[in-house]
Amino acid sequence: MESKQLSFFLFITLFAYGVFAAGLDAEAASPIKKSPVEVVFETTMGTFTLELNPDKAPKTVANFLTYVNEGFYTDTLFHRVIPRFMVQAGGYEKGMKKKPVHASVVNESDNGLRNLRGSISMARTRSPDSATSQFFINVQQNISLDPNSNKPGYTVFGKVTDGMKVIDKIIKVPTKTSGAHQDVPREDVVILSAKQKGGKPVQAAKPEQQFIAGEHYIVLDTPVATRDSSKVEVVEMFSYGCPHCYEFEPLIKGWGKQQGGDIDFWTFPAVWNEPMKLFAQAFYTAQELKVMEKIHHPLFTALVVEQKNIRNKIDLANFFAQHGVDEKDFNTAFNSIAVESQVKQAEAMVRSYKPVGAPEVIVNGKYRVDRMRAGGQARMLAVVDFLVAKERESLANIK
Repeated sequence: MESKQLSFFLFITLFAYGVFAAGLDAEAASPIKKSPVEVVFETTMGTFTLELNPDKAPKTVANFLTYVNEGFYTDTLFHRVIPRFMVQAGGYEKGMKKKPVHASVVNESDNGLRNLRGSISMARTRSPDSATSQFFINVQQNISLDPNSNKPGYTVFGKVTDGMKVIDKIIKVPTKTSGAHQDVPREDVVILSAKQKGGKPVQAAKPEQQFIAGEHYIVLDTPVATRDSSKVEVVEMFSYGCPHCYEFEPLIKGWGKQQGGDIDFWTFPAVWNEPMKLFAQAFYTAQELKVMEKIHHPLFTALVVEQKNIRNKIDLANFFAQHGVDEKDFNTAFNSIAVESQVKQAEAMVRSYKPVGAPEVIVNGKYRVDRMRAGGQARMLAVVDFLVAKERESLANIK
């Protein structure tokens, strides 16, 4: 009995080994092999190669390869250099002129890849799903950029496999402040080309390249005159009591800081009922008294996060006083003709723009972008960039 069992065991073992060996032979003989997805960057400071990881970050790699294969990165800058941290590129041309981008890509930072030295990650704003074309290369281990139980991280999607010495040269370039941009190289570090080895991207599903009127944004029936016809005007309409506006505020504020001199970006409070009128008066009062930095975000926080009862002029006077504004100065400004006039202008703008809610963005008095049509707040900014590029081109043709 035992002899029969042993024979059977040996048979099964040899059979399994034969199947396993045959599998190895078949794999060795198969012409189908996984090739690394590599991109070669040529810069004014040398050449480096990236190996991407589509298995761990499929959407991010597809997004990145779309830009690579469109030639998007050619003549863009390494525009941000921070020693002992990272180098960032992929969004600006010479003169810190921002390039229009596609829709943003979802955050894939929970893929197990870490922000180690030589890894490449997607740059983004505070919103996790806001990455578009910009990327950065870590020059040391940056644990703070990895995800944890409290927050998503920055998506790592590959690493430098050759030419890290070029990155180490870039990190030593002296920097300056250029307008709203800090840590900008004093001498341009330019990407001359970015090419994928082997030609076409591996299953690179293209992000949306164009936004459609009526589907992603609204064309105003009657264009509204802008305050400076030599620039592309971008106007954000918000309300202090609106949670979505509170969430959008750091995104649009960050966007505004990145714009060049050809963009006229400003903000105004929406007014279509009495409570909104009260807070519009507060906005213009802060503006009149030149205390916007003391009042704007704290008032947002008090209403949305802390849910404080601020329902009338007296409540507002107390709030301003808590933030260092004299009650007499507040009352004088709050009741002034200048503030009253600006509130009326805000009401008139709402009638002209015909919004469906807040926050919304108006581009050059022609287009209205809202959260629902765009598909989220980060995508609102992608639509805005698309429309800005459209209007910038029209403006250049006029000149």
